[in-house]
Amino acid sequence: MDITIRTIRGIAVTNLIILGLAGCSSSPAPWTQADDSPWGSKRAAEAQNVPSDDAVSDTTLNDPVLLADPEPEPIVMQEPEMAPAPELIAPVMVEDLTPEQEIMAMSAGSYAVQIYASKTTDSVERYQADKGLENLMTVRTDRSGSIVYVLVDVHPDRASADAAAGALEIKTGSKPWVRSVAGLQKIVSQ
Repeated sequence: MDITIRTIRGIAVTNLIILGLAGCSSSPAPWTQADDSPWGSKRAAEAQNVPSDDAVSDTTLNDPVLLADPEPEPIVMQEPEMAPAPELIAPVMVEDLTPEQEIMAMSAGSYAVQIYASKTTDSVERYQADKGLENLMTVRTDRSGSIVYVLVDVHPDRASADAAAGALEIKTGSKPWVRSVAGLQKIVSQ
């Protein structure tokens, strides 16, 4: 059973010729025949329903509605009336959220730069004051039953968190940890 490339090529060419001849037909394609269109009867019915130019009466041609639309009435602008002065409404006081509630309300896709962690808030506050980081957030977390307070800076994306981590490393002298807010949310202690 020795099959050669020449044999395979011959079979392929023969099949192509047979397929080509089978696709050809002695009758013309249906779309080339003028009178056999399935739409011919529909077109003829539509042509019978269209009135000819002779059927239009002289009164129709003199109808002003058909020849021109009436002029629109001009719009007159009026001065706005002065509204009475609004009454002063006392602002509604919204309770301040705890740092833990703020973290839980943030998007899990955000990133936190963790700068410092301690078992006491006093230690975190001293570190903040010494390094000038008063604008950062101290969050209470639970790590295996032990309460740990972490100092974090939150950012909407990884790129800005990495940039902030670099600046904080220069400022503090220690390398911060960039982590997802979702990971921080898992250990937040309320």
